[in-house]
Amino acid sequence: MKQKILSLMLICAFMLVSVSSAETTTYAAVYSADNPVPAIAERVRPAVVQVINEAVMWSKDTGEIHQPQSYGSGVLIDERGYIVTNNHVVDKADVLRVETLDGTVLEAELIGFDDGTDLAVLKVEEGKIKADPVPMGDSDQLVIGELAIAIGNPGDADDVLLGTVTCGIISALGRQNVSAGNFTRRVETIQTDAAINSGNSGGALLNAKGELIGIPTLKMVVSYDSIYEGLGFAIPVNTVKNVVNQLIDTGKVTRPRIGVSVATLEGPDEPLRKYAPAGAQVMVVEPGGPADMAGIRMYDIVTEINGIRVRDINDLTSEIDRHAAGESVHLKICRYFNDLTGEPLPAWSFYETDLRLEMLD
Repeated sequence: MKQKILSLMLICAFMLVSVSSAETTTYAAVYSADNPVPAIAERVRPAVVQVINEAVMWSKDTGEIHQPQSYGSGVLIDERGYIVTNNHVVDKADVLRVETLDGTVLEAELIGFDDGTDLAVLKVEEGKIKADPVPMGDSDQLVIGELAIAIGNPGDADDVLLGTVTCGIISALGRQNVSAGNFTRRVETIQTDAAINSGNSGGALLNAKGELIGIPTLKMVVSYDSIYEGLGFAIPVNTVKNVVNQLIDTGKVTRPRIGVSVATLEGPDEPLRKYAPAGAQVMVVEPGGPADMAGIRMYDIVTEINGIRVRDINDLTSEIDRHAAGESVHLKICRYFNDLTGEPLPAWSFYETDLRLEMLD
C-alpha cells in the first residue's frame, strides 16, 4: 500500500513539474524574437498617454466649467516630460491634460504646434509619468511588409480603452496627398494596416525593436462609394524629429524660403509651342529676395529643383523643406511668358540658377 501511495506521489510530482515546465516554455516563447510584441507592449504602454482637450465655459449660474471637447494620444519622448502628439488633438484647447496608463491625470503645457505637419509638443512635470521615454527609430530604413505595432487610446468620453495595442505591417511608404485636412504642407506618410481608431491620433507606431517610427494621424474609413479597412496613416518619425526639436527649442517651426509666391501650372511634361510645361509658376518675386538675386522673374516656371521634377506647388515646397536656411538649391526654370505682359514669348527657353535659402519667419 505504501508503495502504491509513493508511486502516485511521484506521478503527481512529475505532472506538476511538466506543467510548470510547459508554462515556462510558453512564456519564454512569447517573449522571443519571433514575437517581440508582448515585451514592447509592456515597456511602451506606460509611455503612451491619453491627451484630453478641454474647453472652459462660464455662466453666472454655474461659474467655470471644464468640458472635454476631444481626446487623443501622446508619446513620452524625453525624460524631462516632453510628449509628442497631433496638432489636431490639441487644437483650440483652453486646457490640456494627460491621463497615464495607471489613471493619473496631469496638467500639460502646450510647448508648440505645427499645423503644416499636424504635430504638437506638450510638457508635464518631470518625473510624473512613470515610464521610460520611447526611443526614436529611423523611418528612412523602413521596408514594406515589416512589423508595425500601434499603441494608443481609442474610444470617447464614455469608454476610453487606455493602452490598446494593435499589430500589422507597413503597407506602403511615401504616401502623398493623404491628409483629410490634417496637413497644410505635403507630408509623405507611412501606411499601415495596424488598427487605428478615433483616439489613436498622436499615439505610437513602433517597429520590431520597440522604436518609434511614426505618429498615427488619420485613417480612411469611407468615401461616397467605398468602405475601407486597414488604411491607417502615420507621420514618419524622421519628419517628427526635426519638427519636435524646433518646437522644444523655440516653440515654433521655421522653414526656408526662396522669396516668391507660386501657383501650380498644369501642362505637359515638356513645353510645346502652344502649351507651357507643368510646374510651379512664379506669381510674385520679393524685391531683394533670394529668387530676385538669382534672376527669377514673374511668370517663370520652376520645373526642377536639385534635379527633381517639379509639377506643382507641393513638389517645390516639399523639396525646399528638406533643406535649412543658408543652404543652396539648384533650380531649372522655363521662361515661357513675358514678365511684363504675361503673354507667351515667341520662343520659350530653359535656364538654370542657384539660390541661397533664407529663413521663413
